[in-house]
Amino acid sequence: MKQSSVLTGIAARLAAGDPCEKQPLRLTVDVDGAELSDRFRSWLCEEYPFLCSGKDELDVSEVALFDSLFFWLCNQFRQFPNGEKAPDQHLTRLLVLASMLEDDAQLWGELEKVVSDVPPALLETLAFVINQNRTDAQRILRRHVLADQVQLVLANIASKNWISVESLMPRLWRDIWSPVKHHAAAALHRFDRPRLASILDEEDDFFEIAAYVLHAPTAHSLQIATASSNWTFKFWALHQSVSNVAEGAECYPEEWRILLSQAVNVPDEWQRWLAVINQYPSRYPQLQETLGWVLTDASDVALDAYVSSLSLSPDHGRSAVRTALKVFRERASISQRKYLWTAAFSRWQQWDFGTADGSRSVFRVTSSNLDFPVLGYLIECCDSQSRAQMTAKLQVRAICAERNWHADVTSAISERFKLISIYQLLAQAEQVASGEQEWLWDGLLHRPTWEDGSLYRNLKYDALFERPVFATT
Repeated sequence: MKQSSVLTGIAARLAAGDPCEKQPLRLTVDVDGAELSDRFRSWLCEEYPFLCSGKDELDVSEVALFDSLFFWLCNQFRQFPNGEKAPDQHLTRLLVLASMLEDDAQLWGELEKVVSDVPPALLETLAFVINQNRTDAQRILRRHVLADQVQLVLANIASKNWISVESLMPRLWRDIWSPVKHHAAAALHRFDRPRLASILDEEDDFFEIAAYVLHAPTAHSLQIATASSNWTFKFWALHQSVSNVAEGAECYPEEWRILLSQAVNVPDEWQRWLAVINQYPSRYPQLQETLGWVLTDASDVALDAYVSSLSLSPDHGRSAVRTALKVFRERASISQRKYLWTAAFSRWQQWDFGTADGSRSVFRVTSSNLDFPVLGYLIECCDSQSRAQMTAKLQVRAICAERNWHADVTSAISERFKLISIYQLLAQAEQVASGEQEWLWDGLLHRPTWEDGSLYRNLKYDALFERPVFATT
């Protein structure tokens, strides 16, 4: 039998015929102390090599031994603590065995079919073991950041500066892994979910929360997080679930909607969440429709926070923002839409393609993550006459750029590409006003009237670039 299949239907298999009496088990080794978990795991590997051999197939005798171990584990849970003087150490041994029998989160579902009546002492000891096996934040951080940065990271965690912590999360996976704590939490999720929810609700240690959300099944984390009052747990449960989707995991739009709907009404949390989500919106494409849905019911303050959080670096999420705001456009009232569009247009104008402080120039037709709401402003907050006036002002600026003296050619080139970039949105707005259904598409480059496409203009402005812009002759 394949080792990956041995847990499938094991409860029914044992109910049909009990092989356990035929297989004497020798789980009487006396191992305790600070290294109980590792030492007991090593002993199990010596006694039952197939548990850690990594082999794909188990022979008949090994399947029988596996069944015997599973049945013994079930009995130990039913009879817990079995007169043991140190219940927590006894339970630790059971959880180590559980971690070695587990495969693809099948164990506890099968074990629950056999263990229907769980002793209260077991539930209390499971909670005790979770709280006893706490992570050492200082030790973990010293493995990932420079010694003089440890306190800074801890300060960022204390202030919930999640955008500074986000890149650290994937690196924590192995360092905060505790098979004993992981399986204690899995057992509580099956046998006493309210107790597990209470533990997580009261937890204020970031590393303890990370230890849970990084290793627990996503559905379990989200299920508890939606009803939790712990905002750190809520955010990282959401973040981990969305991050997993990038690797092909399942989406949870309903749970995401609940969590985002809760956060949107708490300004400080909403800003923290958006800082991560909107730094690079393209990292979270599956979340965007849900985000757009939540924005529909958001206050003006929450809409302002959304606009302010969007990174304006070119090409870092334009399509993702478009996905979110298409949903917003379809569901929101006209007053809501105009409010968001206006806020976005104001920020976009101040941004000025990143050239406002004089530290940057523009050398190509440039887009931004605000293009969709800016287009919304040009379509729903302006009429054709207003757009025509904006275009006329662009032409005046183009003429001035031609006539003014420039100490450096880069200033003229930068002004030219800013004007062309602005014109793209005005031209698309006019097309929508004329009946085009789609807002904001890529590919077609609209040529402003002041760009005549002549060879002279090509030589004047495009000599520094591989491809001329608008050159027709």
